[in-house]
Amino acid sequence: MDSQKINRRKFLGESMAATVLSGIRVNSELYGGEDKKQFQLFWGDLHNHNAVGYAKGSLERSIDLAKEHLDFFAFTGHASWHDMPKMPGNRHMKWVNGFEVHSKHWSKTRQLMQDASSDQFVAFLGYEWHSSQFGDYCMIFPEDQPELFLPNHVEKLLDFAEDKHALAIPHHVGYKIGWRGANFKHYRPSASPVVEVFSEHGCTETDRSPFPMIRHSNGGRSASNMIVPQLQKGMRFGFVASTDDHLGYPGAYGEGVVGVWAEDLSSKSLMEAVRARRTYAATGDRIALEVSLNGQPMGSDIPATSDRQIDVRVQGEDAISMIELIRNGQVIERHFPEDHLGDKPMLPGKVKCRIQYGWGPWADLAMGRTCLWDMTVKLDNGKFTRAIPCFQSAPFSEKLRDKLKIISNQELSLDSNTTRVKCYGEDPTKSIVCEIEGTADTTLTLHVRKPYEETISARLQDLIDDNVVEFTGVFTSESYILHRLVGQSEYSAQIRWQDQCSDTQTTDWYYVRVTQSNGQLAWSSPIWVG
Repeated sequence: MDSQKINRRKFLGESMAATVLSGIRVNSELYGGEDKKQFQLFWGDLHNHNAVGYAKGSLERSIDLAKEHLDFFAFTGHASWHDMPKMPGNRHMKWVNGFEVHSKHWSKTRQLMQDASSDQFVAFLGYEWHSSQFGDYCMIFPEDQPELFLPNHVEKLLDFAEDKHALAIPHHVGYKIGWRGANFKHYRPSASPVVEVFSEHGCTETDRSPFPMIRHSNGGRSASNMIVPQLQKGMRFGFVASTDDHLGYPGAYGEGVVGVWAEDLSSKSLMEAVRARRTYAATGDRIALEVSLNGQPMGSDIPATSDRQIDVRVQGEDAISMIELIRNGQVIERHFPEDHLGDKPMLPGKVKCRIQYGWGPWADLAMGRTCLWDMTVKLDNGKFTRAIPCFQSAPFSEKLRDKLKIISNQELSLDSNTTRVKCYGEDPTKSIVCEIEGTADTTLTLHVRKPYEETISARLQDLIDDNVVEFTGVFTSESYILHRLVGQSEYSAQIRWQDQCSDTQTTDWYYVRVTQSNGQLAWSSPIWVG
C-alpha cells in the first residue's frame, strides 16, 4: 500500500470508531432512539504539565508529543494556589515561582495552543487552579481566553467557568478535604459535567480500587470523598482520566487517558461530547468501550422505566480478564471472556501482538542511562490493521521524541528511548501493540538497529504458545519481547445484560468497568434511570 494513502489516525487507532468493534461506527445497532447520531472515538489528555509552570519540558515539545499519538489535548499549566501553606525550608517557593512563570507566559501559551490546532488535531487552552480548601480544578476553554482568572474562592471560579462556557474538571478528588481533596459541597454540574477518576496520583473510584494514591504528599484516599459515595448522594457526573504528567508528556502511558465519543474531531464536537458525558476513563491501554442502556449512550439521563437493557462492546489491547456492570455502587453482573473462549487464537484471522522493549541495569548498579531504540517491524504474508503506541514519560529530554511511523500496511518504523531513571511506576519499558491480519505462516520480523544490530523473525503460529525474548548484550543489558498472540475472542467482547426494577420512583445509575489481564482498566461514564 502507498504510505501516502494510509489514513494515519485510523491506522494508528486514534480515531478508532471506524476500525474498532468489528469495524462499525456507533449507530442504531447499539444506540437507539429517534435521533440517531454517528459517533467516533477520540483519545486525549485534559490535564498535563511542563516547564510553563514548575514541571519540565517546553510547551512546544508537549505539543509535538501530543500530536504524535493523541487526537486532542489541553495544556493545563500550574496557575495559582491562593491558600497554599508555607513549607519547611521555603519549599513553597517552587510553586510561587512556577505560578509567576505561567502568568508571564500566558500570551505565548495562548498563541501556541491556537497554532497547534488543525483538522487532524485539537488543542485546548487551559490551566490548573489549586486550593487546599476546595480542591484542584482543571479549567478547559472552548476557544481563546485572554483573561487568566485566578480567584480565591471556588464559587467565583465556577461562575467564571459558566460565563466562558468552560469546563472546570475536579482533579484527584479522593484526598481528604483541606488537603486539596474535592469539596463536593460546592459541586456544580453545569461547570463540571465530568470528574477525573484516574491520573498519575491514582484511582479515586473507591478507597478499595486498584492504584492507591501514594506518590504525593497529600496522604492517602479518604473513603467518603471518593467517586462512588458522591454518586450515591445523587450527584451526576461523567468520568475522565488524564495524566497530570509533570515531564511534559501528554498522554503518557499508564498515567491516564480519556476516550470521548464525539461526532467529529473539532473543539465544538468534543466540548459537546464532554458536556453530554459521552466520556470514559482508561489507565493506559486504549480500551475501546461502548455502553448503552435502552439504546442511550453513556452519560445519559433516561426517564423511569422498569425494564433496562444494557449493551456493552469492548475491544482491548490485551486479553480481557473481566467486565463488570455496577448498579448504584454494587457489582450486579460479571462477564469473564475466558469462560467463552476456544483453546487458542484462531488463524487465519486477526490477532494482537505486543512488542515490548526496555529493562536494562537495575538502580542498585548505579548504571542509570538512556537507551536509544531504532527498529523496523515487518510482516510477510499478512498486514497490520492497527498499531497503538504505549509510550511512557521517561526518560525526560527536551530533544528526545518517541515516534511510530507507518511505512506501509506491512512495515512500521519505531524510533524510541527507555530508561530506569525516574521511570513511571518503576516500569523501564515501552511498547507498541500491533493488530495483525494473517495466517499461521505469516512471519513477523523485527530488525533492530539500535542499541545493537540484530534481526529476529517468528511465525504467528509459533507465537500462539510461546513468546520471543532477546537481549541486546551481556547481563544487565536492555532486552525486548515479542509477546504471545492475543486472539479476537480474548481481546473483544459483546454483551447484553437485562435488569429490572419494580420501583420506578427511585433513581438508579449504572456504569461498566473493564479489567485486562495486564492490569489496565477502563470505566464508562454512568447512565442514570429515573
